Amino acid sequence: MKIALISPVPMDLKKLDPRPMFSSFAEPLGLLYVAEMLIQNGHEVSILDHGATNFTFSQVLDWIKKQDPDLLGISVLIRSFLSGIQVANLAKDWNPNLIVVLGNYQTVCAERIMNKYSSVDFCIQGEGEYTLLELISYLETNNPNYEEIKGIYYKKNGIIKFTDSRELEKDLNKFPLPNRKLLNGNYKMAIGGLEIANKKSGTIIMSRGCPFQCRFCSVNQRGWRHRSIENVMEELRVLDAEGYREIMVMDDNFTLNPKWVQKICRNIIKEDLNLVFHCEGRVEGTDEMYKHMKQANFKSIFFGMESADQRILDYYNKNITPSKCKLALKKARKAGIEVLMASFIMGSPEETLSDIKTTMDFALKIDIDYAMFHIFEVFPGIKIWDELVAQNKLDENKYWETGVRVPELPFYKIKIEVLTEVMRRAYKKFYSLARPKFLFKEFLRSIRSYYRMEKIGNYARDYRSMLKMIESLSEKRF
Repeated sequence: MKIALISPVPMDLKKLDPRPMFSSFAEPLGLLYVAEMLIQNGHEVSILDHGATNFTFSQVLDWIKKQDPDLLGISVLIRSFLSGIQVANLAKDWNPNLIVVLGNYQTVCAERIMNKYSSVDFCIQGEGEYTLLELISYLETNNPNYEEIKGIYYKKNGIIKFTDSRELEKDLNKFPLPNRKLLNGNYKMAIGGLEIANKKSGTIIMSRGCPFQCRFCSVNQRGWRHRSIENVMEELRVLDAEGYREIMVMDDNFTLNPKWVQKICRNIIKEDLNLVFHCEGRVEGTDEMYKHMKQANFKSIFFGMESADQRILDYYNKNITPSKCKLALKKARKAGIEVLMASFIMGSPEETLSDIKTTMDFALKIDIDYAMFHIFEVFPGIKIWDELVAQNKLDENKYWETGVRVPELPFYKIKIEVLTEVMRRAYKKFYSLARPKFLFKEFLRSIRSYYRMEKIGNYARDYRSMLKMIESLSEKRF
């Protein structure tokens, strides 16, 4: 079968136009895994990463027409859902016989999707490698018994049906390595507006899932599974051979098992790969883990700290403390990790302005190079969304396609304009020239680091961009 896969661009909700809402795009690894699985089973597959192009919707349709697929698969997140639906509608108008399948996170709303949008024939929930492969097999043989395929929504006689959930694959080595040669786009690795790679950059997934149950998080896979060391190294060798130089580890929780991280790092050191690494992580981790990461050429870590108020951290079920945050920074800094970043959330349902001020003050005091502040947003599939719906504080019929920032809801006591101004001031304070000790420390760290000196042009440009973003913050939705 001939299959076209699309990762749609995030949508500007005010203009309903596709445009980059983030400062970088990573390869759509999920689609690459699915694509290679299909290719190895005899199917012809093409991929369009809309976010890595400047395509309009009409150009996306032209691309679909050129591929002339039997099946169109669209990967939809909360940000890109409406864009994906636009693509589905255009494709179905062009060819009513085209089979349209939606996958990825937003299919948590699969029943609503299929009730509202006739352009969608199937929705896949959970990991899609095996599910789409099985679905295509049934379609090719005209087998209508879709109830035998685990993990799909479909229509039968006008009624929406859901099959049993598919169990997570425990052995990640069974999945083929993603083939990045299927892509044709320009990827610039950045975290929170800071470009951290000016060489050929890519991403990798070494493990999937997370056992923690943060109430604001969409990663609800309890089973943490990791690839074998050799399987990871095989992919890293391919990336090295293909000219990639900076790699972002995209795991849901890369640092969960410090001993496993150390094994990965020891093998990277042994292979002497010409690669630089970046990752996100929780604030746990041992001194030895960070030392190994430094030796394996991990240059930056992005920590999700969220709040400095323990009451709010407990509300999130984050299972960390402000003290743990400080300790993680101390360990990473002592090990020599060159760039440390942290993100913070403001505007949760339980939060007061005093709580927010505590977090802002904390961000200014701790030893981080960059801070990112976000207004709390809820969307289907997370626990706080379900609670607000049950409490009649959130109209899910109004927001299920887009999510909503909590301060925009009527019950919230702090106006969104006030909170936006608080966030603008937080950014301005953190990146202000009125922090001479911070700036001097950053200057010393930069002149002592070849890596940071190499990025100095990026930092200056991104700093100017950050200031522009701060000034226009009240008009944007993050």
